[in-house]
Amino acid sequence: MALYHEQIDDFIELTLNRYQKNEWVDISLPLQQYHFASRWFKSKQKPERGGPRLEWKLRVDNQGTAKHSGLYAVDDTNRINVMQNATQEWSKQTVNYIYDIDEEAFQSGPETIIREMLLLEQGLYNDFFALMETAMWSAPTSSTQDPRPPAGIPFWIQKNATLGFNGGDPSGFTSGAGGLATATYPKWKNYTGTYVQVSRDDLIEKVVNACDYCYFQAPQSYPEIGGGMSQWGFYTVHSVLATMRRLLQAGNDNLGNDVGRWAGEVVIRGNVVTWVPALTNSDSDAYDSQAPFYGLNWNKFEYFFKEGRNMLKHPPKPAARQHTVRERHMDNWTSETIRCQ
Repeated sequence: MALYHEQIDDFIELTLNRYQKNEWVDISLPLQQYHFASRWFKSKQKPERGGPRLEWKLRVDNQGTAKHSGLYAVDDTNRINVMQNATQEWSKQTVNYIYDIDEEAFQSGPETIIREMLLLEQGLYNDFFALMETAMWSAPTSSTQDPRPPAGIPFWIQKNATLGFNGGDPSGFTSGAGGLATATYPKWKNYTGTYVQVSRDDLIEKVVNACDYCYFQAPQSYPEIGGGMSQWGFYTVHSVLATMRRLLQAGNDNLGNDVGRWAGEVVIRGNVVTWVPALTNSDSDAYDSQAPFYGLNWNKFEYFFKEGRNMLKHPPKPAARQHTVRERHMDNWTSETIRCQ
């Protein structure tokens, strides 16, 4: 039995999320993997924060009063400001869908209506996660960009051809990432380097050494530092991963009858090297011989939602000057950041 116009809105709002039946195959997704959805959104999102922007504190120095001493030695005291506030602006995302309650599907039974609405709902989330996946592997072009996208990984981890801690300020951000310029705070620089080929003696050796240099351990543990091993993840484009697979296969004689036995997971120091489809699309060097290769310590990356604005879905509402058309919007305020301790 078909529903009357005045019944459709209430029916959709009350019933949609309870309906489970799925009768379509989705071939609309543009990417093979969505690391924002699987890694950040599900496991790394943090409790919501309020305020006009995200703020957190960084310890950038120590008092420097330690020295060797002896009997009747004169004390040298000192007090400097060792804390700085880092800030990151919020970024807003919005996504929506519309439908007309005079469409043929809405003249059918409740099951057909819900099936049609689930198709629209699924599209809403597909669009959102595709947008955020691209943002995760991209960077804003300047501090004045409007609308402002989230500051993705290429914003926080800067490229530089020189081996060592040489990652500078993001282009278009003279005050530096988080409002801290690397000229003033050189320890805010990330580790960088370049490679000529994907080989054991070039790229892989540099990645292994970078892990050594970036594995900082405090002499005394306290809550602000945190404990445990670094949670590394390595992310690159498909061509680099494919070459690493061939290296792995060439070094193993026990293939048996499986010619692809060593062509699956590639691991460096116990951490998986992961292909990022969105990185190929967003990085201008993706097709060069020096394609991007990111090493992330997930203990230091966090994802925040603005308080009360975490994928906030609004009820369907009539469209302006279209009394049978309904709009449904979802808004999201977010910030991605590094906790450098």
